[in-house]
Amino acid sequence: MFMLFCNKCGKPLKIEEVNGKKLARCSCGFEKLIEEGHEISAIEHIPKKPEIGKGAVSGKNQLATFPHRCKKCGYEKAQVIECGVWFSDEAGVVRYRCGKCGYTEQSCDSNT
Repeated sequence: MFMLFCNKCGKPLKIEEVNGKKLARCSCGFEKLIEEGHEISAIEHIPKKPEIGKGAVSGKNQLATFPHRCKKCGYEKAQVIECGVWFSDEAGVVRYRCGKCGYTEQSCDSNT
């Protein structure tokens, strides 16, 4: 199987039969007559790849299991992201990412 491409823009040509003759056409207006010796057996359609992050189990964050109310949308569960402590005199930083809208809140845990 072979594929024909447009001489002007390089896009694949669409094969059509007009008045008993095979004609390859492009959306840019380019046309090419296919001679009798060339056989085109099939046209293969390549399916589009699914977008990453789309079509998952649901639109919600699957890691959001911690009970925390979102200040933006009011959803009751959040993902906990603990950033830890860099120096001994710093407070620990904890972030809560909403399981529904993705809004992130930050909380500092200080012992002083």
